[in-house]
Amino acid sequence: MKYSAGLISDSLWFLESKTTAELMLEDKSRKEIYEIAVKDNIYHLKTNNRIKRVCNMTYRRLNHFSSDFLELFLKLDVTSAKIFVLTSVLADDKLFFEFMYEVFRDKIILGDLILTDKDFNAFFENKTIQSDIVSGWTEATRKKLKGVYRKMLLDAGVIQETDNGWKILVPFIDLTLHKKLLDNGFGPILYSITGEK
Repeated sequence: MKYSAGLISDSLWFLESKTTAELMLEDKSRKEIYEIAVKDNIYHLKTNNRIKRVCNMTYRRLNHFSSDFLELFLKLDVTSAKIFVLTSVLADDKLFFEFMYEVFRDKIILGDLILTDKDFNAFFENKTIQSDIVSGWTEATRKKLKGVYRKMLLDAGVIQETDNGWKILVPFIDLTLHKKLLDNGFGPILYSITGEK
């Protein structure tokens, strides 16, 4: 998977992910879900382009998981369900996953539970040195991505804004989801959120 700046126009899309998961469990294809979304405005969006974007992205993220994962997702408490959606984003976006594993997880391990602008900036500076793709992005693109990362983490409930940065809130994850993620090869993604291992 290559680095991408595609998250710039995305969000966590928690409720939209639930709607997509329900339709995926009815064996609807991406095309069928899009047609339903346009006809019934199931995502409550104003334009067909935006509906298509949300449909495609939520479907793509959730497609990393089997139907029994999706069934579990729909039964989880809100906190764990948001963690599952964050997991789906990280499974689909290499750069965001690396930020979580290399920065977020390390902060938890070290007991330094405040994320700062400096942490985001240092991560992107390192990736700019390491990757021709990231070095080819404008500063405006990197700045937008930092904002999207923060917003997704806020929406997922794993950080909260403070006067001196963003406090990391280490989540309690439903034990069934925790085990299922580990048993199905999603351990590194899980650990990037919880700080384990």
